[in-house]
Amino acid sequence: MTKQILKRIIAVSSVTVIAMLVFIGSASANMEYDDDGVNFTQTSDVLALEHLEEILDKYHSDFDVYTDLSAAGNHFVLPAKMGEDAEINPGCFEKPHSGATCIENKFAGTGTSWGGWYLMNGVLEGEETQPKQNWGEYPDAGFNLTGATELTFWAKGKEGGERVEFFAFGVGRDPNTGNPTAPYPDSSPKKSLGYKTLGKEWQQYTIDLGGADLSYVLGSFGWVTNARKNDNKPITFYLDDIKYDKERLDEPRFLVSYELLPADEPVLKNTAFTYDNALVLLSFLANSTEEDLERAMLIGDALVYAIEQDRHFTDGHLRNAYQGGDLKLFPGWKPHGKEDTVRLPGWWDVTNDTWYEDRFSVSTHTGNVAWPSISLLSLYEETQEDTYLNASIRLCEWIEDECRDERGAGGYTGGYEGWEKTANNPEGQTNVSWKSTEHNIDVYVAFARLYKFTGDEVWIERALHARDFVEAMWDENEGHFWTGTSEDGITINKANIPADVNPWGLMAMDETNKYESGIEWVENNCYVEADGFKGFDFNNDTDGVWFEGTAHMVVAYQILGDETKANLYSGELRRAQKEANNTNGKGLVAASHDGVSTGFDWIYDARLHTGATAWFVFAELGYNPYWNINTSEPIPPLLYGDLNSDGDITPADAAIALQMAVRGEYTVAADVSRDRQVNALDALMILQTAAGAISL
Repeated sequence: MTKQILKRIIAVSSVTVIAMLVFIGSASANMEYDDDGVNFTQTSDVLALEHLEEILDKYHSDFDVYTDLSAAGNHFVLPAKMGEDAEINPGCFEKPHSGATCIENKFAGTGTSWGGWYLMNGVLEGEETQPKQNWGEYPDAGFNLTGATELTFWAKGKEGGERVEFFAFGVGRDPNTGNPTAPYPDSSPKKSLGYKTLGKEWQQYTIDLGGADLSYVLGSFGWVTNARKNDNKPITFYLDDIKYDKERLDEPRFLVSYELLPADEPVLKNTAFTYDNALVLLSFLANSTEEDLERAMLIGDALVYAIEQDRHFTDGHLRNAYQGGDLKLFPGWKPHGKEDTVRLPGWWDVTNDTWYEDRFSVSTHTGNVAWPSISLLSLYEETQEDTYLNASIRLCEWIEDECRDERGAGGYTGGYEGWEKTANNPEGQTNVSWKSTEHNIDVYVAFARLYKFTGDEVWIERALHARDFVEAMWDENEGHFWTGTSEDGITINKANIPADVNPWGLMAMDETNKYESGIEWVENNCYVEADGFKGFDFNNDTDGVWFEGTAHMVVAYQILGDETKANLYSGELRRAQKEANNTNGKGLVAASHDGVSTGFDWIYDARLHTGATAWFVFAELGYNPYWNINTSEPIPPLLYGDLNSDGDITPADAAIALQMAVRGEYTVAADVSRDRQVNALDALMILQTAAGAISL
């Protein structure tokens, strides 16, 4: 996970810095709880969904100013200095109140010296590469915090006895009279606690916002002090967990993918992988309550917004990742004149004073476009909202237009990598020429479902184009799928075989009898016992249990009707939910220990992971996420009656059905009468369909 991603970072280009500078960064009486408050009388799926709900709401239950360096919920990320002799470090690891970091503040003035800092929103215009201070000179650059009643924060002194004034608002206004001194000031005059004497232990303070006009806030929080108040002695004090009590639970948003530990590198601190969010959307649909449908729609609406409001692209695709917390870039931040663009992830390096983004996150891989398309189609199926269908069509059109490949077995290439074209990156993104079996499985399902929802036969040919590639990657002799091709688009890549391509193929394709041997291959090559758990590794080096992949296998076993194995590994996942390293008793961590390898350029650590948790929900609920069906239901074919997979129903298909009936063979595609057997009636119905007499 984080260690390998560090190898791929580069300093941000102009548009990159522009886009995302983060702060320089009812229970029953008889329920039983553990020491951490986890209710173990709830079922595993309920706990897992509760974890996902908590992550969804984490940065919208309050309006955070600062909780951690580069936290997804931070706002007012530009420190603006006042006076002299004041310093600020937003990435201090010195015993924070919570999380990984706090804000270290210093004042070393003497005589008449005074100084302090505002935490303000700032503005960004044109070709600027970082936000600049806004003391009320710029319009349309403030947050509307109407509804908040208090601002809370935690503070402590290094030695105790430090004297500091804490306040909010007042930017562009006279600090004494409150009268405007700038054309676009804070809507409220300064609200101050006055000077406070700090102790050496963390203490919470509250600024009452009663009566304040919060409709336009430029300066969220600030502090000031002077030499006289501190007897001409230098002071150091700390701030943490600065937030307004303002909920925004009805706003579309993405979930941060990983729950990092305080000592972790901050690479994934605010990263919301698109694939993970598509899975969480589907997990809420799988649970099928009214409340969970509403949660799924919040993520679906975020995906739709991201398609439309990229900071650079207008062609309707998605990036591999976005940022959790606010969906939109802050007010007054208008890179190249574009406002309200979707936020991309990254982190601020205090040591180098530089914003970084991960190359993978800003790239677009085809599977990470197809999975959101699948999730939006399932959301459309449940809501009949055309917005979701149209968004899915747009994503799939991008795959067809940008990734279709005719080399070798056809299929679709891996997408595009790197940053968009800027002055600092004149080459722009590079086309990925390799092809992935996983990606094409995803594309096949997205296109096949689009045909079923739209009736547009163009999607039949496109689905078959993806499926033909997938079938070409199946090794009948070895009984498994290969990972895909090398960059020439023809040569099969045999250097690494991921386990997940096999259960995914089984879930997606309507030939379970054929692809069942892929599950046996995973059993024989990827099974591992590690850290007290039994499960499956990402690949065949068996260096640790990959819990997401183990959930894949549970879903596959359910489809095959193998209750014994499904129950065995479901039990292991439930134990991992309670006992694995770094679990919270609700979600699922990615791996049984840190550094589980994949054979590619990333690793998995034992960190709570929304993707793994979503797959755990699928396993617990018996849900096939590709098709939005129960695992007990047959996997639908692209076309009922199309038994030679040529995209058309002809007398040749009727002949195949008759041969199958004689041999006692069965496939879902041949069972057009839906009576769980293939017989002469099915052959007759296919023949009648070919003649145009009926439709299946």
